[in-house]
Amino acid sequence: MRRPALARAPALARARALTADAPLPDELAPDNAYLGVMLPYTPVQHLLFDGGAPDLLVMTSANRSSEPIAYRDEEALERLAGMADAFLIGERPIARRVDDSVAQVVAGGAAVGRRARGYAPAPVLRSERFERPLLALGAELKSSVALAVGETAYVSQHLGDLGDLESFTAFQETVYDLCAMYRVDPRRVRLVHDLHPAYPSSRFAEQLGGERVAVQHHAAHVASVLAEHAAWDAQVLGFAFDGAGLGDDGTVWGGEVFHGSLDGGLRRVAHLRPASLPGGDAAARTPVQAAVGWLAALGDEALDRLLEPPFAFPPARVAVARRLVATGVNAPATTSVGRLFDTVAALLGFHHTMSFEGQAAIGLETLAWRAPEAEPYPWPFDGTTWDHAPLLAAVMADVEAGAPPAVVARRFHEALAQGVLEAAVALRAHHPFERVALSGGVFQNRLLLERVVARLDAQDIGHWRNAAVPTNDGGISLGQLAMAVTLPGG
Repeated sequence: MRRPALARAPALARARALTADAPLPDELAPDNAYLGVMLPYTPVQHLLFDGGAPDLLVMTSANRSSEPIAYRDEEALERLAGMADAFLIGERPIARRVDDSVAQVVAGGAAVGRRARGYAPAPVLRSERFERPLLALGAELKSSVALAVGETAYVSQHLGDLGDLESFTAFQETVYDLCAMYRVDPRRVRLVHDLHPAYPSSRFAEQLGGERVAVQHHAAHVASVLAEHAAWDAQVLGFAFDGAGLGDDGTVWGGEVFHGSLDGGLRRVAHLRPASLPGGDAAARTPVQAAVGWLAALGDEALDRLLEPPFAFPPARVAVARRLVATGVNAPATTSVGRLFDTVAALLGFHHTMSFEGQAAIGLETLAWRAPEAEPYPWPFDGTTWDHAPLLAAVMADVEAGAPPAVVARRFHEALAQGVLEAAVALRAHHPFERVALSGGVFQNRLLLERVVARLDAQDIGHWRNAAVPTNDGGISLGQLAMAVTLPGG
């Protein structure tokens, strides 16, 4: 079922200056080491260049940030007026909205970051286990849906973030469109959705009625890797690192390790030490706010230092976050590796509110690429938990000592990679496994993934990762299908 991941998608490639005299403008992917590049791959693109188009065109999906694609001519002309320099309008109407896919080569293998045109809704998995129709509705961010029918699993195109009304409308349209394509009634199938009841996809499952199954977010990440390899009974140690997802204990997970198999079930066996998330979802957009919650583990003296150079955090925001942590009001516990990235980014000067998801983490990776391999910070693992306190204390000490930001960022990445290896080695004694599985949005970080893979290879530890579906939440729906089919009645 595997297809060459780069054959039909713009590829993420390391950014270079256009010419020696023309560096890349700051407005083009700021604080990002990568650009999406592609050669003309459709007849209309060749016709554009033959017709006198400039040698280089900046092309993107026809939508504003977080909104779905405008695929009707009149809608595009209205919504994108003042943004696009030109519109290419065909004679035939577009039937459905589909983004460009995006892929890259990481550690010698292909990785799809956004699965859309050229891939969806091509089959991803065939299995006789799909005896009855199943419909998986994904999560909330980077949404996709998946349908199992006729012993085949199909994953839809990328649908965007369902918190946006237009994106949620597009999500509903795609559910009905995909089901109609394969003559399935979405109200009469087994519905699979995220454990979080407030996700728009979960609420939509409730509206459809019928039989429903809730699947934990991070277990679905690991399951998506196993599903790609049709590995139903393989024993794995699955690392799920991302920004957020509701855990079985009601807290916000995001740095989890699972052991088991699809057939036998996946059980959480380790995780990142919990920290407070002052302000809840607001902290996910404001690294300074998240940092206060994580650095509280170092005590009041460390939080006081945040107000002084070289950190110089905004005093008002620090004061509010400290009150939330102290009182426990709107400060849920979290094990999110994504928020740990945000904390280190804040210590290195990222103090503004993010304008898109993962912005601080992307900037941190970009910094880290500028430094050579470095000694990892301490990130001790005691058999069940990684402790972030020694890591953050070392980061603060380095920043105060004037260490170059790129070196700090690199040492942080090396610490996480080393921590994955140490956990795999420690857990193997009591939780034997055939492979390590790596999934979750944090593993979109190319540097981190390459350093993890290099360490596992050096110890002859086999590993799997996502390739056919995104490692971010775009692959969740496939994992949901795989988990649901192994449950009673699946």
